[in-house]
Amino acid sequence: MPFSISGNFKYCERTNLRNFEKHLGIILSENQTQLQQHLMIRRALQNLTGSVSVLSGLSRQELLSFIFILTQFGDIIRSETPPEYLLLESIPYVVEWMKGHYMIPIEILEHLAHERIFKDQGYLFALIPALSIKEKKSWIRWIGVDFEKGGDRDLNFEIYSQCRVLQKPFLGKSLVQESEIRLEQIWPRGKNECIDWFYKGLSTFYYSMEEMSRKEKDPFLLHVIELIKSGKFILKRLPDSYGKESSYSLVGTVEGNTPQLRETTFQWEVERLRKDSLF
Repeated sequence: MPFSISGNFKYCERTNLRNFEKHLGIILSENQTQLQQHLMIRRALQNLTGSVSVLSGLSRQELLSFIFILTQFGDIIRSETPPEYLLLESIPYVVEWMKGHYMIPIEILEHLAHERIFKDQGYLFALIPALSIKEKKSWIRWIGVDFEKGGDRDLNFEIYSQCRVLQKPFLGKSLVQESEIRLEQIWPRGKNECIDWFYKGLSTFYYSMEEMSRKEKDPFLLHVIELIKSGKFILKRLPDSYGKESSYSLVGTVEGNTPQLRETTFQWEVERLRKDSLF
């Protein structure tokens, strides 16, 4: 899982941050506080001409490598990555934080999440922030993580990291081929008590899904529920129409349609829930 550059110098080989600093026009120091580093990086990103412009300057192979690392939840290891996706050294948004270990830092993912292109294309990291805080808290509880500390930003990336783990056994596959499905096509109003709680505004969507996961008997619907839990599909509210009830769809995510190749688990990933968050 990628982490924030700010406050986490100890995980990075200092010389490997120079390209990142050069592109942003900043100099980071261990004498700065985590907040100072975070604000410095954020301001520098805001002053850029735009991520689309930055990415358009990449070669075709560099762009494919960048897209690949996005599909892998923001980090890869050279030894576990197909060689055609390893042209990474000149991509300003990618940091080789340790030899052969590449990531798109959390600060960059947060910045890219605001770009419409990543939302429209269905990247999970860009769609999670659009959910309400109540939905996100229901989702993380359903996943089974006791996550009370931190703010909305921490919660976004906690869900994101957990989805990587949940998606890995699927190998990028599912029985649902559509890229977007109207929610009422699967669960019509008035046909299921649990989802009706959500339609009527009495519960969150992810709480309703958790309840349905305990009660549903149909194997296909149970499969759909597991796809939702793992972030292979995510809830999207459709534009409101005058005089009509709110409607929703399930959107297939780019990450959810891509096999997750990384096998290595770092010790800090295992321990981070028992310590201060890296996010």
